[in-house]
Amino acid sequence: MSQPPSWRDDDAASAAATGTALSTDSTRRIANALVYYGVAGLVLAAIGLVILLVAAWRLNGVTDRVEVVADRMLATLDRTADLLDAAVVTVDDVASTLDAADPMLDRVAGALTTTVASLRGLQESAAAVSILGAQPLGGLANRFGQVADSLDGLDVELATFADDLASDAGSLRLNGESLAALAGELHRLHNELSDGLIADTFGAMRFLFVALLAFLIAVAALPATAALWIGRRMRSELAGASPVAP
Repeated sequence: MSQPPSWRDDDAASAAATGTALSTDSTRRIANALVYYGVAGLVLAAIGLVILLVAAWRLNGVTDRVEVVADRMLATLDRTADLLDAAVVTVDDVASTLDAADPMLDRVAGALTTTVASLRGLQESAAAVSILGAQPLGGLANRFGQVADSLDGLDVELATFADDLASDAGSLRLNGESLAALAGELHRLHNELSDGLIADTFGAMRFLFVALLAFLIAVAALPATAALWIGRRMRSELAGASPVAP
């Protein structure tokens, strides 16, 4: 049955095989260096483990706070989108009202044109009445003329105002379409974020950070453990070795 390898060197065999041999003091110094390296590596690994636990705890706290803020942001997005939808409905109603007012104003402008023409005719008729060279209806004719003068040009202004209302109604509809598009975009963004995108993103970042720290701890701990084991093995074998006669 084969025996496990030993760190004790047989001087004659080592000299025959390699032509040189390490002294006991040199081997002991190497063993001590390995032990010190292993202890230092394990201490660093323990410190890294503490940092890992603290970082994981802090990341959990930050993730919880971000999720709370994300919920508030989602609620704000939802309310904003609903307000935009309501604004779109209001804009459509106002545009419809303006469209309805346009033909009404056109009819009022036409009626004013007819009224002014009628008043001018009444003015001329009243002024034409003459009895024995006197004009008993002259004052009434002047009244008709004054009313006609006050209404003159109002029909043109109403027609221009009706055209402006029609233009404003078109602009309102364009703005309503833009608001509707923005509301739809906010609804889509709300749906995407509410599916857990933020939580998944922070979960992936947390996993990556913890995995990286765990890997670095393993890189520091495994060689340190191996070095500590080898150093202690060498020490034990050197302690159990019988002194070699010069």
